[in-house]
Amino acid sequence: MTRKVQIRNLLRRIRNTLFILFVYMFGTSIPVPIAKVTRQFHQLLNDTPITLISFMSGANLMHLSLFMIGLNPLMIAMLILQLLTMIRIFGIDTLSNNQVMALQQILTAIFTVIQATVLTVTMHLTSGLRDTFIVVLILTAGSLFVVWLGFMNMRFGIGGTVTIVLFNIITLSLPTIIRTFKNLGTLPHSNLWYVLLGILVIFEIVFWTAFSHAYYPVTIINTSLSSKERPVILPIGLNTGAMMTYMIGMSLLMLPTIAGNFLGPKSIFANLYFDATLSGILAFVLFYFFAFMLFNPHDKAKQLRNSNNYVLNVRPGKPTQKYLTKRLIFASLPGALINALQLSMGLVGSKLLGKFAGFAIIPLNAVMVVMFMSGIKDVFLILLFPQKYEKLAKKEV
Repeated sequence: MTRKVQIRNLLRRIRNTLFILFVYMFGTSIPVPIAKVTRQFHQLLNDTPITLISFMSGANLMHLSLFMIGLNPLMIAMLILQLLTMIRIFGIDTLSNNQVMALQQILTAIFTVIQATVLTVTMHLTSGLRDTFIVVLILTAGSLFVVWLGFMNMRFGIGGTVTIVLFNIITLSLPTIIRTFKNLGTLPHSNLWYVLLGILVIFEIVFWTAFSHAYYPVTIINTSLSSKERPVILPIGLNTGAMMTYMIGMSLLMLPTIAGNFLGPKSIFANLYFDATLSGILAFVLFYFFAFMLFNPHDKAKQLRNSNNYVLNVRPGKPTQKYLTKRLIFASLPGALINALQLSMGLVGSKLLGKFAGFAIIPLNAVMVVMFMSGIKDVFLILLFPQKYEKLAKKEV
């Protein structure tokens, strides 16, 4: 009986998620009334990597649609709240979950209005103040509705906002992938190019899957266990901050490109190499930020001390915190460098390779899909855990 209930619950959540994705897809096809596609809009899409950045952060700037801003303001609000919580100012770290969620919703609404206004004005989507107000209002309402869809998917579906971002990546990447395969067919020895691209994608998937599970082991002495027992290992992931860097950090990486469009073609922000370098530096910093947020040395040291555990050859308290901080910096360095390099190459390659941009975009998309699918897989395991636990219990009996 329990098995049937779990399967029924899983199927219901899958149906809810599919319906939410259908609504999202429908909203991305509804054009914004009054707004017009301008030369600045085309220039932003064709001469900058903002399209690639946007669909990885939950936006859809490829189309002037109701949902074009999407989840982007939510990601920025989450990033700011996490920063304030981590550095412990304004008392954010003392708020309850409900208070944090309320503050997050307020910040999301504020950033949505700001982003809708900036995009409408800088891309000259309207010709009058009245039309500008209406378009900003429409874009704001559309973005907040997508945020609501993400929360509904979190409660009644699978994966929350992650599923919407993953759907965004897959659907918006398909035209580029198809175009790349067609262009490869025009080259001499096209089959060889297909094989090389396939090997590159497979290598990326295998490497990132293995790298995401790699960790630096810290030996912990558990005082409640016998000295004959094996020591406990506290793992520090080598790629801990990657998923949140791509999902939430991408919202921040859009800002240099938007600034370049606002300041004009002579601005340094309009230079592709500068944008890619700046994005790489930001990705490097954000990776460390999220790594420290997910593995907080202060909290870990406190937990170890309170549970009467300690790191081998390290005193509890402050010495443990300093030791874990050094280990985290050391362990996160490869991930920070690789992710920053991967992102920079993807942004530069998407523009420099022209019709063969798929060689840069497809591997980057493969990395994103692997990371997001890993998060959704965990949700499936949680939903099916009672069923698996029941099977294990029957075997033991």
